[in-house]
Amino acid sequence: MGNHLLRCASLHAGMHGFGYDDVMRSHHVWVLSRLVIELEKMPRTGDSYTVETWVSKIYRQFTDRLYAITGEGGKVFGHGYSVWALIDMDSREAMDFSELPDEGFADAVIDRTVPIKGPGRVRVKAQEPVRSLKASYSDLDINRHVNSIRYIQMILDLFGEQLCQEGQRVRRLDVAYCSESYCGDQLDFFCEKGGEKDYKVEIRKGGTGEVLIRAGVELAL
Repeated sequence: MGNHLLRCASLHAGMHGFGYDDVMRSHHVWVLSRLVIELEKMPRTGDSYTVETWVSKIYRQFTDRLYAITGEGGKVFGHGYSVWALIDMDSREAMDFSELPDEGFADAVIDRTVPIKGPGRVRVKAQEPVRSLKASYSDLDINRHVNSIRYIQMILDLFGEQLCQEGQRVRRLDVAYCSESYCGDQLDFFCEKGGEKDYKVEIRKGGTGEVLIRAGVELAL
């Protein structure tokens, strides 16, 4: 589902003139800062569904992009909330959207909300990792960083036994992308239980302890 949301975002941005190829011409790249996915129901194999996306707000250095996932007859599967920054590939600094010519892509903004909470805050105090992995070539994206959705897959693997049980699934994911990692980096996973169905996860870079990912995971019990 995460892949479908990001693919939809890419197509929408391209249609409005600020997609990957468009921003690369000025040596910029879109970077995902936050991603929230909340599912009321999980589409089953064979189900048809539609992903809608739109830009809802533009701040000085960030922009909010929202998603609606619906099935036949208007059945609601879930919603998404993402925050993006446009990064200068040379300076690695975020672009100030107020400096874009002709108001940038402000004409693509739609005043429409989604019925889910936006990104929250996650802090993990645990000092002993529950799992460690080394980032591999197949984990990388087009920019040679570990893929944003691959991080989610790694996090969900921490709950493999629970999610394999009948009726168990993830209801909400709230992911903060804090820093980048590359092929060969050691990824250490730290996890704490926050409630009956809530978990907090951090992925830190081995050797330095730098936080790469903070995530809240809510299971549907």
